[in-house]
Amino acid sequence: MAVVIGTRNSFELVDGAGVEDVALGVGLRPGPRVLRRFEVPDKDNRRPSTRPRPLAVRETAPEPAACDVRPQRHPAVQFLVYAATAAVFAALLSLLYLYVSGATTVPERTNVVHVQVGETLRDVAERSAPNSDPEAVAARIRELNNLPDSDVVPGQSLIAPDGTP
Repeated sequence: MAVVIGTRNSFELVDGAGVEDVALGVGLRPGPRVLRRFEVPDKDNRRPSTRPRPLAVRETAPEPAACDVRPQRHPAVQFLVYAATAAVFAALLSLLYLYVSGATTVPERTNVVHVQVGETLRDVAERSAPNSDPEAVAARIRELNNLPDSDVVPGQSLIAPDGTP
């Protein structure tokens, strides 16, 4: 057992026989006072006061497991993939623009139009709704007027979608 004894000027570590005789906390007046007792596991393997203390080194985290590295594609293949992705994106944007602008839809508002000399049903559809699909407008004109086919005569009045601004 070892005992730390505080004196007027410093602390002393006393170790060996006769230390048990000194009572803990009871001061010897005048003189040293016992501050703490503790067990010394191996007296011969203690670090001498002249040798510096070893640095306390924290253990670092274990190395992460190596991840599989994805093989690199050939630059030409990579370029083609990027180009195809850009083309698909551009096509989707243009379709979205057509949908929002109303070019793919048939106008809801209708108007009465008269067939001119030399006009077909498709010509009437292009004239009445210029920003829409002519085939869809022609189909809507046939539906509104109960026409069995696309035959029209000059001067005939038709109900047609009105797509003019």
